[in-house]
Amino acid sequence: MHRSGFAALLGFLVAVSPPAYAQRLAPPERSTSPEDITVSITAKAGGKSYEASGGGTCQHAPDASIRGASASLWLVQFAGSGKGKGGVKQLNLTLWRLKDGDSDQLSFALETKSGSYRIETGGPGESAGEGTVTILPSGPGGRLEVSGKEANGKPIQVTIDCSAFADVASEGG
Repeated sequence: MHRSGFAALLGFLVAVSPPAYAQRLAPPERSTSPEDITVSITAKAGGKSYEASGGGTCQHAPDASIRGASASLWLVQFAGSGKGKGGVKQLNLTLWRLKDGDSDQLSFALETKSGSYRIETGGPGESAGEGTVTILPSGPGGRLEVSGKEANGKPIQVTIDCSAFADVASEGG
């Protein structure tokens, strides 16, 4: 009788295991792959206009932290040839939007065939210029509008369109 009870239990487990097993093996929802992201840039800096588009990196973490403060994080990186009408060689943006309402921490750098432009605000180091970022979500991506001035007072206006935002890989564990 012991064997027949064991056989019945084994038969039951085999009958219910395949669907449960299949559920555990189902792949998680796929987040946007960095290779699938297109970045489009329109900029006015130093009295000149620039445009560029192509593959780049756009990432967002709605729940992150910097130096123990709760924040949302946006990262954008773009590397172009700097040739032709566009003239954008590189763009890097890191924005920490603190959830306690404190000032944003912005690190922005634009390198073009004509020069380099930089804004650093809100961090523990020395500030360089001033700037604000407006974020306009749109589906899986969105637009970041940077408006500011370099330390020497040169105005910078940049619109960055990201086709999607990938997740940010956490650091430190």
